[in-house]
Amino acid sequence: MAKIALSKGIEAALPFATFVLVFTPIQSRVSVGFFELTTQRLVLITLVCLYFLAEKGVGQVVENLKMPLKWLILIHIAWCVISTMNSIAPLMSVKKLLSVVFEYYALYFVYWKSISKRQTINRILLAMVIAMLACSVFGTVEAYCGWNVTQLFPSVESHFAAGAFEEVSERGVRVQSTFDHPILLGTALAMAITLTLYLLDYVKNSKEKLVLWGALGLMFLNLYKTGSRGPWLDAILGCVLLFIFGQSQLRWRVLIIGVLSVTAMIVRPGIWETIEGIYWNTMDTNTVEGSSYEYRYALQRAALKKVQQDPSRELWGYGFESFYMLGIEGDFLGERHKFLSADDSWAELMVETGFVGLGTIALLLLTPAWMAWKDFRNLPRPDRYLSLVLFVNMVLFYFQMSSVGMYSWGQNGYMLWIIISLAVAQRTLRKFEEPGSQTSTSVGGCPVLPA
Repeated sequence: MAKIALSKGIEAALPFATFVLVFTPIQSRVSVGFFELTTQRLVLITLVCLYFLAEKGVGQVVENLKMPLKWLILIHIAWCVISTMNSIAPLMSVKKLLSVVFEYYALYFVYWKSISKRQTINRILLAMVIAMLACSVFGTVEAYCGWNVTQLFPSVESHFAAGAFEEVSERGVRVQSTFDHPILLGTALAMAITLTLYLLDYVKNSKEKLVLWGALGLMFLNLYKTGSRGPWLDAILGCVLLFIFGQSQLRWRVLIIGVLSVTAMIVRPGIWETIEGIYWNTMDTNTVEGSSYEYRYALQRAALKKVQQDPSRELWGYGFESFYMLGIEGDFLGERHKFLSADDSWAELMVETGFVGLGTIALLLLTPAWMAWKDFRNLPRPDRYLSLVLFVNMVLFYFQMSSVGMYSWGQNGYMLWIIISLAVAQRTLRKFEEPGSQTSTSVGGCPVLPA
């Protein structure tokens, strides 16, 4: 990555960085005192250093370009600092403040500042899809051979291990590949599937199209093997949105996928029986699936009640990482229950940063989605469909946040902030392409942004 950035500029290194951020498991890390240096953090530190050292690209000479989302980011950082100052777990809160808040925003800054061509956006998305294709290869091996690639790394304890529903259910073996849990892998696959459907218009070579179609098949297989209901709904929702709002080619691809899915269930009745069984089990609270489904709603009620116990905690919460120290209790299936797993990112953020923190991060996350939607409605074809697929990916991520504490867990958070960066960069590029713009420059006919 450093070699690419130093020889071709940091923009050329972003696709490779994306691949590493998405593919590499969080188990790839070394301890440096109280700090865990993961591969993702090493990549991010390298990107920040390269941003100041590497060439920014010919023609990137515009100064004082205002960064979108800047004030929302600064407000959220300020409030997280206040929350951390009042945390019941100061050391853990400081570590998470540094590792999540500043990591994500540094990633956003470098990506948005470095992208000067729409072609780079497509290459980054392609790198994300290739990363998920590689994950799907390992996931397939895991599904049929029982070996997981993360076994090559030292085990890393996660809060999910304390959850109430890690028992083996009728879903059997659930693949997770390089991710830390099947739900995390499933959500990433659902996002990658929509990106692949879009990228089939971007690649022109027939061999590349064939690879992408093969990737779709492998990703759908792994999605099924995760046994995760939320990501299944994510994939369905993403395909429906692309079918409703996409161009004719996208609609035909979604129809083809639908036909192939129905055919698979006819040829292999066991697939339909598995899906049907999981559905009925979800409706039955006496099953693991039904209990885990009801757990989310009970968790939301208990978390809300906990925050409302103290007016000051309603404002700034109990601090990052405090959820697992509070011993939150509430009614669950008619019994008193202690909630040990934060299976709802929104509820977790509410408990840890209060209503103000929750409102701030919600506004920060929803604003780029709204920007992408407006760009889709206003931009001409075919540029508008890039904004559409970025909007769809954000919707899928936010929907899944209500089912698992995924915002700051594993590779998914990096995926989200890369998508956000691309949505904002797409909008900025468009502004520089507008006729009469006095701030635009070009290289080879391509609009260029400042470094």
